[in-house]
Amino acid sequence: MRVGIVGWFGSDNLGDEILLHSLITSVRAVKENASFVVFSPKPDRVAELHGVDTENMPVLRARGASGRQVAVQRAIKSCQLLLLGPGTVFQERSPHLSWPGTLPMFARIIAMAKLAGTPVAAVGVGVREGGTLVGRQLLRLVGAWCLAVGARDERTASHFGSGAEVIGDMAYALPLPDVAGADSGRRFALSMRPLAPGLEASLVAATSGCADRLRREGWSGTFLPMAFGRGANGEDDRVIYERAFRGLLDLDSTPLDGSRPLAGALGDWLRSLATNQLVLGTRLHAALMAVALGVPTVAIAYERKVHDAFVDLGLADYVMSPDVDAETLHQAATRAVASTEQFQQAAGRVAAQGRVAQAFVTALVKRLG
Repeated sequence: MRVGIVGWFGSDNLGDEILLHSLITSVRAVKENASFVVFSPKPDRVAELHGVDTENMPVLRARGASGRQVAVQRAIKSCQLLLLGPGTVFQERSPHLSWPGTLPMFARIIAMAKLAGTPVAAVGVGVREGGTLVGRQLLRLVGAWCLAVGARDERTASHFGSGAEVIGDMAYALPLPDVAGADSGRRFALSMRPLAPGLEASLVAATSGCADRLRREGWSGTFLPMAFGRGANGEDDRVIYERAFRGLLDLDSTPLDGSRPLAGALGDWLRSLATNQLVLGTRLHAALMAVALGVPTVAIAYERKVHDAFVDLGLADYVMSPDVDAETLHQAATRAVASTEQFQQAAGRVAAQGRVAQAFVTALVKRLG
């Protein structure tokens, strides 16, 4: 069986690569010999990390766009199933996108799949907030055109019509390494992403103030870079580390540091993440993977998806608004560290939701394979 996957992969955002790896793993759990072609903005990097066939996104205004259209159409026709997502792939606008964003491109991809006779489904998808009436109508059409829609959350599902299912974040289905007994003492990790200048300044003050207090209380800390911004403006976490945290925290390694295939490097990264007794994070998947491992975690909701995920996991007390101050963040961190049983229960919810996501993928693959 050959499966196509369309999404924002290859830009060296570890969260996106975790999503892709989890989806590939979930398909292969049903069809061990499945092959893949991934359509992304950075196909060479995707091939390097995941060892799969790749194609460029079928954009209309890039150099050689007509040739891309032919290659994409041929690749889609070779697939028995085309999957949109996972991740926040449906965006009308963002800090780096103007209206109408990605929606016309995804509508075009679906049309190309229809022409090729290839069924389309959406898996673990999210919709960025702030859409227009026109965008909402187009999303409803996407829901009607898809064989099935597995949405990340209730808000996203509502955009696609009554047939959409909530399957959770696709990262929840990621097989986790054995981390029993992982403990390195009083150690914490901080994930921070670049944000708009006004928002970033106050949040840096809060996170650095909290981190400094933890260190004075005897904790050791590391900065957890989750994105290197390959081809994406304002997405390199190392920039904010150099600007605000170099003298305070050590820089942790990530599976994206070298050219090692992601599958092996990711297991080592997860085992290292599990040795923390606390994670503070603005990056969604730094926070979610820590929770999946049972690590007490305080998330900072720079976007609604972060807030919604923590509420769904029963962790509403541990998600802060971006205007949080250092004292409030430290208080939340202290509560989290003292609530290990609550985070073990949340890890159980992650595992249960992961089984829902896996069942969705399994049903799709068996239906068409």
